Amino acid sequence: MILSRRTTIPVIVTALTLIASGGAATAAAQPAATASPSATASPSATAPTDITVPASSNIFVSQAEPTKSFADATWMSVCSSTCNGKTNGERRALTGFTLSGIPKDVEDVKLTLEVMPTRTTDTVITVHKVTDTWSKDTTTWNSKPALGETVTTHTGFTANKAAQFDVSSAFTGNGSYSFALTSGDGPVSVLYSSRETGDRGPRLKISYTPASTTTPPPASGNCLPFDKPSPAALRSFDKKVFAFYFPPYPLSIDNKDPAKDQYASWLDPLGSNGMYAAQGGHSRDRPLPRPVRSDKNWRQLDFEVEVRQAIAMGLDGFIYEHHTSATDQRFNQFPLMLAAAKAVDPGFRIMLSPDFPTAKDASPDKVISDVLMAKGHPSLYTLDDGTIPLAPFYPERQSPSWWDNVRGKLAAKGMKTSLMPIFLDWNSSGKTEWNDHVTGYSSWGNRWVSSADTLRKASVEAHKRGRLYMAPIAFEDVRPRDKRFWEPSNSQNLQQSFLKAAEGDADIISLITWNDYAESWLAPSVERGYAPADLIAYYTTLFKTGKTPVVARDALYYFHRSHRTDAPFDATKQTIGAIKIPYGDTAKNTVELVAFLKTPGKLVIRQGDQVSTSDAQAGLVSFKAEMVPGTTPVFELQRGGKTVQTLTSKTPIRKSVVYQDLINHAGGGLTCKRP
Repeated sequence: MILSRRTTIPVIVTALTLIASGGAATAAAQPAATASPSATASPSATAPTDITVPASSNIFVSQAEPTKSFADATWMSVCSSTCNGKTNGERRALTGFTLSGIPKDVEDVKLTLEVMPTRTTDTVITVHKVTDTWSKDTTTWNSKPALGETVTTHTGFTANKAAQFDVSSAFTGNGSYSFALTSGDGPVSVLYSSRETGDRGPRLKISYTPASTTTPPPASGNCLPFDKPSPAALRSFDKKVFAFYFPPYPLSIDNKDPAKDQYASWLDPLGSNGMYAAQGGHSRDRPLPRPVRSDKNWRQLDFEVEVRQAIAMGLDGFIYEHHTSATDQRFNQFPLMLAAAKAVDPGFRIMLSPDFPTAKDASPDKVISDVLMAKGHPSLYTLDDGTIPLAPFYPERQSPSWWDNVRGKLAAKGMKTSLMPIFLDWNSSGKTEWNDHVTGYSSWGNRWVSSADTLRKASVEAHKRGRLYMAPIAFEDVRPRDKRFWEPSNSQNLQQSFLKAAEGDADIISLITWNDYAESWLAPSVERGYAPADLIAYYTTLFKTGKTPVVARDALYYFHRSHRTDAPFDATKQTIGAIKIPYGDTAKNTVELVAFLKTPGKLVIRQGDQVSTSDAQAGLVSFKAEMVPGTTPVFELQRGGKTVQTLTSKTPIRKSVVYQDLINHAGGGLTCKRP
C-alpha cells in the first residue's frame, strides 16, 4: 500500500540561491524486453557532450603545521608563505578526480576545474599538475607530493560564485587527474571541500564532441523513435490515458529566475530557511526551467506548455486535483488550467479530482461550489453516458452515501456526475459496498515491478463487477521527507505496469503523477529530460491501439541512480537517518540502457574498465548492468563492428555522498524541437 502523497504539502518560504552542482540481458522485439544534472539528447558531431565529475579526494596542507593532516576539514585553504603574517605559512590544496566512460578519439575537449570560494579576494591562484601519489587521509606538508607543470592561473574570487580554471591542456583521456592549487602574494582564499560539503566542492567539468565516425540520431522533426498516431487518431480509441496533476508543483511557482526561484530553494539543502536541511533539500528534481515571463497571464501560458507536453506523449488529459484555498494560491488556478486546455486543443480534457473535508459527516457544500466552477466548460472530461466523472483521491475517508449526497446536490444544480474513486489501496478485493455507488474503480497504486500484475487482476475484477477500471501507473516513488522509497528497477515499473494494464484490458490509465516532485513525477524535468515521456508515448500508443509500435528510428535512453542505495552518506548532515525501502521489491543497483532498434545491433554499457554487451533484436530492448561506483556510464549501439550511436550519462555514479539521492536519473532520445 502506498500512503498519501499529501501528508506534507511544502510550505513556500523566501527562496535562497541554489548553488549549481553539477550484466546479462535478454533482447527481444517485444515491448519491455529486459536482460537517477540533467538529461540530454544523444551526442552528435555538432552537439558537445557535457559531464560534471565531483572530486574523489581533496585536502590542504599547511607549512605552519607540517605534520598535521587536515583530512577532516570542511574547507580547503590556499595561501602564500606570508599567510596570516607568518614567513612559513604557505598552504596548498590538493584535489583529485577520476574520469571514465569518455570515448576514444573525442574532439574539442575542454576540461574545466571549478571551485567555490567563500571569500571575495584578489588572490592569484595557480593550478599545477600532480603526478606523485598522495592520500587525503594521511598527506601532510612534510609528505606532500611535488608540484608538476603549471596548467593555468586565475586572479580574483567572489564569495559563493564558482570560479573556473581552464585545465584542458592536462587532458589525456580516461584515468586519474590530480591538481595542486597554490598562491603567490595576496590574501588567503578559502574553498569548500567536496568530500565534506558535496556539491559546493571542487568539480571537473568535461565537454567534448564525439569523433565524426560516430553517427548520432537524426536531428529532425521526429522526436520519437516510432511514428505516433496523431492526437485525433489516438483519441478515437475508447481507451484513455490521463496524468494526475498536483497543483502545488506547476511549471513555475513564482515566475522568478530559475537560479533563484522556489524550486531552486527546495533543491538546496540550506534553502527554504533550512526547513529541509536534515533531508538534503525538499526535492531532488524540478520541471525544466524557463525564463522569467513578462506576461501577466504567465500561469496560463505555463499550463499551456504542460498541456502541449502531455499531448506530445499521447495523453488525453489531466486529472486535476481541485479545491480553492484561502492561503495557498497554487490551488486556485483551476480556471486557468481549463482555459489553457481549451486554448491549446479543445480535445484535451480535464477530469476533476475534488478535494474534500474528511471529518465525519462534514458538510459537502464547499466541494460542491468548487466543482460547480467547471460547470459547462467544454474542456471537462465526460463519459459516454454523459456524466462528468469525479475522481477524488482517498475517497473512503467518507462513506458512499456521503458521495451520493454530493452528486445529488450537483445534479440539482444541473451538473450530472458519476464517481470514479481513486482509493488509497484497492488491488481487486474488497470495497464491494461501493459497487452500487461508483462507475469504476481505481487506486493510488504500487511502485515496484513484482506488484504490476495487480493491475491486471484489478481490471478483471472491476469488469466482473460491471464497472470500469482506471489503472494507476507510476515511474517510481522517492520521499526524502519521510525516509522512504520503493524500488522501481530503473524504468521497468513503468514499462511492466503498462503491459499488465493492457493485458487486463483496463479502460483508463492514470499516470501517478504528472508533477508531484516530492514523490512521483513523469513530466519532462531537469534530471530526466524527456526519457520517461518518450516511453509513455510508446506505451500509450500500444495501450490504445493494441499493437506494438514499429521502431522507425534508432534511439538510446538510460536510467540509473547517482549512487548505490547502500552508498555511505554523511549522517552529520543528513540527520534524518537513512532513506529506506519499507516494503516491496528489494533494492537493485543497476544501470539500464533502453534501446529502440530499427534493426538488430549490439548494445554496450561502459563503466570505466567494465564493459557489458548484449546482442539485441529489433524493437524496444532493455539491457542492464550492475552499477560501478566512481564511473560515468557510456552507452553505445554497434553494427558491423562500428559504433553508430553513443550516449554518455549526465550523472556520474558516486562512491559516497553527503545526502542520499535515490531517484533514477535519465537521458537520451532524438534531437528535435520539443514543446
